[in-house]
Amino acid sequence: MMTAYYNWPPISLLVSHVKNKTLTARSQVELALGLAQREVYGSRNPTFISLHPEQAFVLADQIDKKITNGEEVGDLAGVPIAVKDNIDWGGLITSAGSPKAYNKKATNTASVLENLIRRGAIPIGKTHLNEFAVGLTGENDHFGNLENPHFSGHLTGGSSSGSARAVAMGMVPVALGSDTGGSIRIPSAWCGIVGLRPSSNSFNLDGVVPRSRTLDVVGPLTRTLDDCIYFLGKEFLPKSENPINVFDKKSIRIGWDPKLLNIVSADIKEAFLKWLDVAQKTKGAIFIEQNWPDFNSATAHTLTLLQKEFYDDFQLMCGEVSHFQSRLGPTVLAELEYSKNLKTSDLNTALFELQKFAEFFHSGFSLSTVAVDLYALPMSASGPIREKDLPEASRPLRGLTLAMGSTGLPILGIPLGLTDKSLLSLAGIQLVGRQFQEHQLLSMVKMLYAPN
Repeated sequence: MMTAYYNWPPISLLVSHVKNKTLTARSQVELALGLAQREVYGSRNPTFISLHPEQAFVLADQIDKKITNGEEVGDLAGVPIAVKDNIDWGGLITSAGSPKAYNKKATNTASVLENLIRRGAIPIGKTHLNEFAVGLTGENDHFGNLENPHFSGHLTGGSSSGSARAVAMGMVPVALGSDTGGSIRIPSAWCGIVGLRPSSNSFNLDGVVPRSRTLDVVGPLTRTLDDCIYFLGKEFLPKSENPINVFDKKSIRIGWDPKLLNIVSADIKEAFLKWLDVAQKTKGAIFIEQNWPDFNSATAHTLTLLQKEFYDDFQLMCGEVSHFQSRLGPTVLAELEYSKNLKTSDLNTALFELQKFAEFFHSGFSLSTVAVDLYALPMSASGPIREKDLPEASRPLRGLTLAMGSTGLPILGIPLGLTDKSLLSLAGIQLVGRQFQEHQLLSMVKMLYAPN
């Protein structure tokens, strides 16, 4: 187990220190860049594909000057952040994890990142990811694979691998990732941190390299639930209902389906059931057994959707797949070769079936007799996989995250125990809330994870 390079204070406290001049924004950027320099491309763990001190210091100095002049600064003033390298930062290269096929200089900054910069956040660099965000492991044939921060020989999970490791190792207090089929949730749990997949269609995704335009969403990875709550603030999710809408019931009603435990390993099943038992006995949670729609079918339809959309977008972004045989890793190339046979009718069928799948979960929050407050399900069939077990070990990973992500609901990916870094705890759990009520979801999860 590795030790974090640095333990950042809560980001609310960091911002307070910057605003009252106890710290400067420049000093925090210097600190983060110094830590990140240990894990750049070319090192054993290429957590950062690129670092950008010049741009970061310009932003930091602007914040410090405003504070010195008594001017207002944003609620993230001085917070260094890492950015997954499929999110555009104007004037810099976006590799999308595919330096031989993509690697384009961004004309503009993605709106989701631009809004964070306006709030005072300071990006310091672009992070590692699975090529074109295809995969859930943390492997990349061009930049190298990324090791789990807690277990040598195991992977971080992906595709937001670098963002997860950067936060877990204390290089930055918060990072941006993207999630299509589990790419924030899995690496967050496997690295022992908190990751939020916001509701689908939460904001404009211009400037984010698409994996699936229907399913893609950008979200934060943080060390703690409190950091996640503070980072969202009132502005990150403009559609999120009432940022002060905390959960005020005494008991949380949690829907779950026992049959999903049949597709996870016996030890993960035991760990998940223990989590349920503890939540029931110590937090007063009420668990409601339900019969959910078939996840295998939903996973297959989700794959059809994202594969068809990615194939169409790849041709628009890069060109004919046949021209990239030697420039793509085998995972991406195999998917594109398969996807070229998918038809528009396949896509339409997938969308129709997934709409029915999603309606079940959306309606479950408002049923008059058995309404739930959130849903709970395991993250994946296994915990962090070993690098030597690739590629076989990667195949079962998508059976639970792809389908649930297709519902468009906000999902928190988190270890079974935030202070427990065992492999079983890092296998993780998905906690699913009402659409556009991320703050309420986080409020409920805080209750479930509060110290006894």
